[in-house]
Amino acid sequence: MIKRMVYTQDVDITSVLIGSIVDIGDVYRAAPSSKVLAVQKEGLEFKADIYDFEDFPIFSQESSPPLSPVQIDSFYYQNRPIVVDHVRVIGVSTAGVFQIGGIDHIDAINYTKHFRILKNEEQ
Repeated sequence: MIKRMVYTQDVDITSVLIGSIVDIGDVYRAAPSSKVLAVQKEGLEFKADIYDFEDFPIFSQESSPPLSPVQIDSFYYQNRPIVVDHVRVIGVSTAGVFQIGGIDHIDAINYTKHFRILKNEEQ
């Protein structure tokens, strides 16, 4: 892959969270990943670190094999710079990618377990 120069006037990104990537320029590979355990509990009492990823089978599962590459008709300017005026991004989250440029491979993976604990269900 030929690396190109990138000229940007203004890039305004409010937040990049949870294993996400911001790339400016051409890259060969991006592999963002995240594991999220989100517990929403009813009530005022908060106890930290009472759950482990190992407690939930989703975090030990193997990801599915990658899909076959998609062939698309496209054009590119191999030796021309990338010019971007103004970009505004509110948020990139949970193994996401924001990029100005080209990329050959993306291997993104996210495991999220979200559950609620309601007062009438507690034991």
